[in-house]
Amino acid sequence: MKNVIVPLNAFDRFKVLENGQESFIQLIAQSGAFGVEIRRELLRVQDPQLDKIRNEIASDGLFAVYSAPIELWKENHQLNKTELTEIFKEAMMMGAKWLKVSLGHYKHEASNISDLGPYLNQYKNIQLLVENDQTPHGGNVSQLTSFFENVTEKKVPVKMTFDAGNWYYSGQSVEDALDKLSPYVLYLHLKQVEEGPITVPLQREGSHSWKKVMQHFPSTMLKALEFPIEPMEKTKDYIDLISELVVESEAISCNS
Repeated sequence: MKNVIVPLNAFDRFKVLENGQESFIQLIAQSGAFGVEIRRELLRVQDPQLDKIRNEIASDGLFAVYSAPIELWKENHQLNKTELTEIFKEAMMMGAKWLKVSLGHYKHEASNISDLGPYLNQYKNIQLLVENDQTPHGGNVSQLTSFFENVTEKKVPVKMTFDAGNWYYSGQSVEDALDKLSPYVLYLHLKQVEEGPITVPLQREGSHSWKKVMQHFPSTMLKALEFPIEPMEKTKDYIDLISELVVESEAISCNS
């Protein structure tokens, strides 16, 4: 099975906002994807069409991830319960299995992890994921390591989305991130970042950081294509690229 997720922000933003995310789900399914990542920032504010999104996802048999650009911890280092409750409800309405947010302003001595465990007990059917974002605070290896060590120690069910390209935006070492955060990772975001920094489509040729990240983790791990796909009909080509690289990597492992 191709363990590839297609986020809707990979497509032209204006087309997605105009037509609605539900309009692109069938194309994603026909491209051979395992699932789709619905983006909160691309929902229509007045009429988000969550029921239509849910029905289209179910009709095409896709796995659903819901990505919301909110921070888990507020600037005062306290749990962002109000916004979390909103997005958990939205995730349930669209049938998402995973909900992805950013770390926010976590501080070991001030943020009460004990608040998070009981809160998540309300939503046992949805896995909460924390992603390294592009900010200095939410994309900081030390801060993320402290958070995940804390939730692991307290048995709070939070996993990580490891964005292979965001480390370049937050000025962190990819190698350091892999070394310290790998045990907590459940989901990969693949993007190729070039000088600028700027995110560009994945390229098969060359020794790119996203390839090293992908090869570092089990081949079965879900991977998202978070980069501009234009035209969107090329989605299948990128899914096939990931599948081919996985097969090549497995062959090398078997022969070594």
